[in-house]
Amino acid sequence: SQGSINSIFINNSISDALDSDFSKLDIKNINVDGAGNDCSDFSFGNYKIILAEMKNCGDKATSIGEKSKMEIENIVISNSFTGIASKDSSETSIINSKINDVKVCYASYKKKQEFSGGNIYIDNSECSNYNYLTRVDNFSSVKIKN
Repeated sequence: SQGSINSIFINNSISDALDSDFSKLDIKNINVDGAGNDCSDFSFGNYKIILAEMKNCGDKATSIGEKSKMEIENIVISNSFTGIASKDSSETSIINSKINDVKVCYASYKKKQEFSGGNIYIDNSECSNYNYLTRVDNFSSVKIKN
């Protein structure tokens, strides 16, 4: 898919709330409250999000994988296992993130052998009530600039 989306609202999804693969999307607003797994999952594409609010996610609030390029301008996350994960040759750039009540704020790693690691670049990060600010393997990076 290719295009622009004004708003996405999802409540109480059994599994992944939003799953986008092989796409080029610009999304103005995403609001997810409750997901059994990831609140949002993006793979094999180019994505831009202006504003996202993710809460009560069973696993990751936002997962970016498999050679994706992601730009997020503003994201608010609460009550999830992981805030933002970038993996498997993905590049994620974030401006303005507020994350609260998570085990891991930012995770970057190689999950599948056919890919390299993931990278996250954050400008203006605010994370509170977490166990780990970052979890990063030897193939990946998380760079935070405040």
